Amino acid sequence: MKHNLLASVMVGFLVLFMWSEAGASPANRLISPNDAGRMGLTRAWFTQVRLDPGRSRVEHIRLFEATDRLPDTLFVQTDRAVVHAIDAETGQTLWVRSVGSPNHPSMSLGANDEIVGVANGTTLYLIDRADGRIVWTRRLTGVPVDGLVLTNHFVFIPMLNGQVLAYPITKKQFEEDESPPVAAAKEDAPPNDVAAEAEKRPAPEPAVETNQGPLALETEFSLPLTCVSLGRVTSQPIFIHEDFRNQYLAWSTTTGLFVAYVNLTMRDDFPVKYQLRTTSSMVTQPTYLPPGIGQGNIDGLIFSTSAAGEIHAIAATRGTELWQYAVGQPINEPVTPIRERLYAVTELGTLFCLDSITGQVHWSIEGVGQFVAASENRVYVADRGGQLVALDVNTGARVDSLFTSDLPVKFRNVRTDRIYLATPSGLVQCLRETAQTEPLRHRRVAKAASEKAPQPSAKPKDEKDPFAVPDQEDEKNPPASPAPGKEAEDPFAAPAPGKEAEDPFAAPAQGGANPSE
Repeated sequence: MKHNLLASVMVGFLVLFMWSEAGASPANRLISPNDAGRMGLTRAWFTQVRLDPGRSRVEHIRLFEATDRLPDTLFVQTDRAVVHAIDAETGQTLWVRSVGSPNHPSMSLGANDEIVGVANGTTLYLIDRADGRIVWTRRLTGVPVDGLVLTNHFVFIPMLNGQVLAYPITKKQFEEDESPPVAAAKEDAPPNDVAAEAEKRPAPEPAVETNQGPLALETEFSLPLTCVSLGRVTSQPIFIHEDFRNQYLAWSTTTGLFVAYVNLTMRDDFPVKYQLRTTSSMVTQPTYLPPGIGQGNIDGLIFSTSAAGEIHAIAATRGTELWQYAVGQPINEPVTPIRERLYAVTELGTLFCLDSITGQVHWSIEGVGQFVAASENRVYVADRGGQLVALDVNTGARVDSLFTSDLPVKFRNVRTDRIYLATPSGLVQCLRETAQTEPLRHRRVAKAASEKAPQPSAKPKDEKDPFAVPDQEDEKNPPASPAPGKEAEDPFAAPAPGKEAEDPFAAPAQGGANPSE
C-alpha cells in the first residue's frame, strides 16, 4: 500500500514537472524592462518561433550580418526541420520554411549574402535568403556529420567518413517566378499568450525591399570535389578568406586542424594547404579573426583548441603557429576572438581572457558556463547557474547580473554586441545596452588613419615647381634678375635676428599636392 502511494506521488510530481516545462506560459519568461534596465540593458524585442512546444524544440541558432539587400538575420532551426528567419534588430519574422523531413535530423545551416543551405538527412537544400524559397536540392553521396559552410561559389559539407565535399553552385535568373508561397505547418502556430503580448508592441519597420528578381541556381548534376582529412571531422567547417585565385576554409578533426582551398578558376581540385597535428583531438569549431582587426594582425588568425586544453593561434595565409597556450583544463566550446581579446571557457568553468595577437593572459575568472556577447566595455557570460553576468572587459570584475536561468538557450554572439536568449519552446528575446542603438560589429576592419585624414588639395595653378624643366613660355619670360646692388636672397641662409627661418620645402599657404603621391 505504501509503495503504491509513493509511486502515485512520484508520478504526480513528474506530471507536474512536465506540465510546467511544456505548458507554462512563455510570457512569464519575458525579461521585464525594469529588470533589464537595472543592468543597463534594454529589451529590444521578443518573438515566438512557430513550433508546437509539445512536439518540437529549438535546436540551432545562427546569426548572419546584413547585406546590401537584407538585414542582420537570426536563423532559428527546430528539431522538426523548420527554419525561422528573424530580423535580428527588430524581431520581425522574415519567413518560415519547413526544409526536408521532420523525422530526419537537420544540421546547423550556413548562409552567404543570398543563399541559405541546410542538410536534412542525406539531402542538401539551398534556399533563397530573401524569401525562404527552396531553389536547389541534391542527394548527398554520404551521411553529413555536422553543419555546412556556404560561400559565393561552393557549398562545403563534412561527411561521416572524414571527407569534406564541395558542391559548386552557379546562379541564374528566373524568367518567371512560379514558386509557391511559403506555408507554415499546422504545428507552427505560436502560443496565444505570446501572440497577444506581441500585438501590444508597435509594428516593426517593413522588411528590406528585395524586389531585384528571383534567385535561381543551375540544376545540372555535377560531382562534388572531395578533400580527405585524417581522422573524423568533429566540427562545422568555417570559411576563412578568399583571394584572387582561391577560397580557403578550415575544420577540426580527431587528429588536428586542416586548412584546404579550392581554385576558383579551375574548380577541379580541393587539396589540403596545411594541417596542424596535435596529440589530442580537436573537438571544437575553429574560429577566425580577419586581418586588420587587432594591431599586428596582418595575415588573419585561426584559433583552435584541443581536448587537452591547448589553444593554438595560426597565421591563416602561412600556416605558421604564432603562439600556443595551455589552460590546463578541457575546453568544450569554441574560443571567441573579439578584436584584440580572445575568450576561452573551460569545462570546469574558468573564463580566460587572452591577447589574441600575443597569447598573453589578461585575466581569468571562475564560475563561468558560457560566453554570450561582448560590448565596448563589458563581457556578457552565463554563469554555472544560468544567470546572465556582466564582466568588466579590462579586469574581469563582476559588474552586474540578471536572472535568466529559465532561458537556457543562450546564443554565443561573435559578430555583434547583441544578446540573444531563448527557451527550448521557441521564445526568443534580444537585449542590448541602452545607449547602443546600432549594433557594435566586431568583424568590421577600422579604417586606416590615412583613409580618415583629409587629403591635401590639388596644387594651385599659379604655383611654380622650382625644379621643373622650363617650358617655352618660361624661356621667353625668364625670371627677373635682382636689382643692381642687391644680391639674390639665399633660401638656405641664416634668418635675420628676431625672424624665424622659412622652410623652402613647406607646403604653400593655400595647400599643395603631396609629393609622395
